[in-house]
Order: sequence, then structure tokens, then C-alpha cells
Amino acid sequence: MITRRDLLKGLGAMGTMGTVGLPSLLLPREVFAAVTPFSLPLNIPPVLTPSSTDATTDYYNLNVGETYAEIIPGLQTRVISFNGAVPGPTIRARAGRKVAMTHYNGLPATTLGGAPGKVSIHLHGAHCPASEDGYPTSYIQPGNTRTYTYPNNQLPAPLWYHDHAMDYTGPHVWYGMAGLYLMTDDYEDALNLPKGSYEIPLVIQDRNFDANGQLVYTKNMMGETGNTMLVNGTIQPYLNVAKRKYRFRVYNGSNARFYKLALSNGQSFQVIGMEGGLLSAPVTVTSLTLAPAERADLIINFGSLAIGTNVELRNTLVGSTDAAYKLMQFKVNSSATDTSVVPSTLRTVSKFTRSQAVRTRNWTLAGGMMGGMWTINGLGFDENRVDAKPRLNDIEIWKFTNQSNMDHPIHLHDVMFQILTINGRAPAATHAGWKDTVIVPRMMGTAEIIMKFTDYTGKFPFHCHVLEHEDMMMMSQFEVTP
Repeated sequence: MITRRDLLKGLGAMGTMGTVGLPSLLLPREVFAAVTPFSLPLNIPPVLTPSSTDATTDYYNLNVGETYAEIIPGLQTRVISFNGAVPGPTIRARAGRKVAMTHYNGLPATTLGGAPGKVSIHLHGAHCPASEDGYPTSYIQPGNTRTYTYPNNQLPAPLWYHDHAMDYTGPHVWYGMAGLYLMTDDYEDALNLPKGSYEIPLVIQDRNFDANGQLVYTKNMMGETGNTMLVNGTIQPYLNVAKRKYRFRVYNGSNARFYKLALSNGQSFQVIGMEGGLLSAPVTVTSLTLAPAERADLIINFGSLAIGTNVELRNTLVGSTDAAYKLMQFKVNSSATDTSVVPSTLRTVSKFTRSQAVRTRNWTLAGGMMGGMWTINGLGFDENRVDAKPRLNDIEIWKFTNQSNMDHPIHLHDVMFQILTINGRAPAATHAGWKDTVIVPRMMGTAEIIMKFTDYTGKFPFHCHVLEHEDMMMMSQFEVTP
């Protein structure tokens, strides 16, 4: 079977492939999923109950398989799901308490979009042994089962699990293979932030459908984007809210689309955390940009709004007539007592300094033109090649320079890092905490990050989280050595 990797190498050598992916004549026609905006209630992914527990560990069972979901009312869309849900069920974990996730792969040998049915499940943002990281070629073959055990020895954070199979992460995630993994601890619980029904995950994704309501994946090497906006698997939903504060765990779960989130009434909101957990203090903003795989922990206070007020969550990176502009709507329909508090100090973020770093590594991002593959330091991914060997407990600075004409959100496995600079300047306060994904700006833009390699030795990938860039070779790996 010819893989996309083989195909891209051949097309790149011939120079015959443009920047818009494979020939559209081979693909179903995309149509806009005509659903009246804000007519469907927001789906809240169910929280999965452990199948069993013991003194140290919570055990979960998740089955990967093809199923149908009613995304467009009246139509059944074929998807790849965890436990029949898209997004998959939410795992609620505790820092310092292990989770064992057992996945049964019920996919056929070839699944939706013509992708192979073999999978490798990665817990994105997890600090875990290399054996549990979901390495791209550590497959769970169809009909087989694999258990991943996560120590959760890290600061609590909004993680998520998704497929990471070599060359096919893009289609697997596009068709539904992603779910949430929210971790907390006693310290965070004691902060009295909004909780229970007032803490709500929002997974933002864009998708394309054909006239029969089936998902269309075009293998666009520049990054797959869609013309239908989903939040938690619901097309442009509404959420009834009370006059009080809410905590929203916002995930950019899209393959390639960036979002600049803003409220239609111009109201400010507070950013209290990003991928690596809580910031040192809340940051008040009127907009926030999220790249694919970035997450934000937001507080929106509807307390000053009159009952009957409707407020839209918008993506202001696009124009007001664009299909990707209106994401969802909040309908203020009741009053509620609010005893929650957003403290001025959230969690101490211990800062690394340049003087602590034992070395600096330089990485150049390029490619994507004339059908060529995406590269890091001029090379595509090779599982037999290691491009960095940091030593256990070393602190390093990595500098990324982007020679291409697209922004690249670079994600590192195993470690959370801090951003030192973006284009030579300190990051915004919203991005000054712990991160696992950094946007490297286009056209010779730069990003410097600093991190410490603790606890685990072994090989871990790092890559662009525009999934088609990752699949099309913009991935490398480092090996932590004793």
C-alpha cells in the first residue's frame, strides 16, 4: 500500500503538486452544513466513570471504532469514536494519582478516508514514560488492546487524548478520535473557582460535509480546514447561562485552523491558565488567539448582563460573513447565586532563567512549496534518527526559526516549557506560564522556549500541530539520556 509519505516524496521530486493538496476532482464535493446558527443546544461530553479503582490507580476502558453520530439534524454521519462519542468521553484525573486507559481497537483494516485502522493513542500534555507516550509507530492493530498508564506526576492541566499514528493523525482526528482529560488537585479545588455545572469544556473544531452529511477529508498538505463550525461536536450551538461567572476549558481541536476568540458585546474575560495549568495571576483580555492544540482556561462573567441577552463567541481572525466567524452563543436566561472567586494569585509559576540553560539548540522550519514536504532542519521525520539528546535533569533553550509562509504551532511531548521570546520579545502575560505548544510566526519569525527534562529517559517526538504538516514530515524527535 502506498502511503501519503511515499506519495509526497514522489510528487515533491516531480514538482507536480501545488499547495492545495491532492487533486480535488478525486474528492466528494464539499457542501455547507445548513444549520441555523445557535439553534442546537451545546453538547457536554460525558465524564467517564472508572471501570475499577484501587489504592493508586483509576482504570478506564475506551473502545475505538466506527459509528454514526447525528451532527447535522436528520442525518447520520459516519465517525471514528471513543466509546461511541464525538468528542470522546472526558477523563477526570487527579494529580499524583495514576490513570490506566485500556483501548480496544475495533476499527477495520482500512477506515474512514481510506486511512489504515491502526492507531496509537497520545495523551497530549502528559509527562509520562516514553513507553506510555503513544509513539507514532507503536500501533494498536485492529482487533488488539493496549493499556497506557499515566503517572499524573505534574501540575494539573487541561490535557487531551487523540490518535498519533504515523502519517494518519490528520484523518483519524478529523473523523473523531479525540477526547478530554482534565486534571485537578486539592490546591486548585480550594481556590473556589466556578465548578460543577459552571465549569464547561468547549472543544472548537471545523469540518466539511458532503451532501449526504458525511465528513469530507481532502488531504490538504497546507492544513485541513472546514466551512462548518462545531463546538463539542455541535454545529454553532447555544448554551443557556445564568447571571454569574463560568469557567470554560477551551480547546482548539481543529486540524489546522487558528482562532481569535472574542465576545460579540466587546466584553472582557479572564485567562486563568493555558496548556500547562494555572497562570500565576489572572489576565484580563478582550480577545485570545489559539493555534491548533492550544488550550485556554477562561472565566466569563455574565453577572452584569440582563436576562434575555445573547452574546456570541466569535472568531475574529476572519470576516463577519465568513462561515468560521460565529462559533456559539451564550443565552442569559436566569439568575443564580455565585459564591465562586477568581483570586488575584492563582498558582506559583517557578521561572527558568537563561543562565540555567546548559545549551541552546536551533531548529529551522521550512517547506510546503511546490509539493515538497514540511521539514525541521531540512529533514523529514525518521524514527531511526534522533536529532537531540538532552541529558536527564538538564535545562535547555530551543530556538525555532520559521522560513515558511505559514505559522507553525510546535508541540513538544513529555515536557512543559516556558516561552522566553516570540520574535525577540517577551510573550504576552497570557502565555507566560507553562505551555506545551508555541506558535512560531511565519516569514523568518522566531520563538525561544526553555524547559527541564526530568524523570523519564527515552525518545519523544516534537512536531507542528497543524496535523497535515505533522503527517507530511514536520516532525522530529529527541532522546532524553541518563
